[in-house]
Amino acid sequence: MKPATLLILIVLALAGPAPVDSQTRIYTWTDPKGRIHLTDEPPPPEAVVREIIDTEPLTPAAEAAELQLRKQRQQARREEQQRRETAELTRRARQADEQAREAVRRAEEQIQQAIETRKRFGNTPSRREQFKYKIRAEDEKAVRLQEEAQRAVQEANALAEEARARAARPEPPRP
Repeated sequence: MKPATLLILIVLALAGPAPVDSQTRIYTWTDPKGRIHLTDEPPPPEAVVREIIDTEPLTPAAEAAELQLRKQRQQARREEQQRRETAELTRRARQADEQAREAVRRAEEQIQQAIETRKRFGNTPSRREQFKYKIRAEDEKAVRLQEEAQRAVQEANALAEEARARAARPEPPRP
């Protein structure tokens, strides 16, 4: 053997065995930006865990910590889902409110149109008789638009109430 190789072997033998890493798991996870990570530390709660590789059996304390971490992740996912649902419900309520306002505006315009038609074509009994179908059509259109506006307002109110109830719901206690 060469003297340099012998010297290296002696130094390694005197240094003793290398300390063994006590880490028992290797995590493969994806961060919110879509990057894949391979680490020996548990990923953050918002990460999507793809695979956990056990390199040796877990101690009871490590198993308890792992279970607690899983519960925290599940709770964080549930809370995020609730926030998304509440935001979507609020968005839909706002959209329904805008549609109701537009329906009310159209109904008011049609009522004015019906009034104008009555004034223009209904000023004498003979003209009323001559244009009764036109007057009736404008009146019916106004009534139909009023009913649509009323339904839109009711739907907007229901969605707004549901969004308020969802937003007022207390957060579940964290374990």
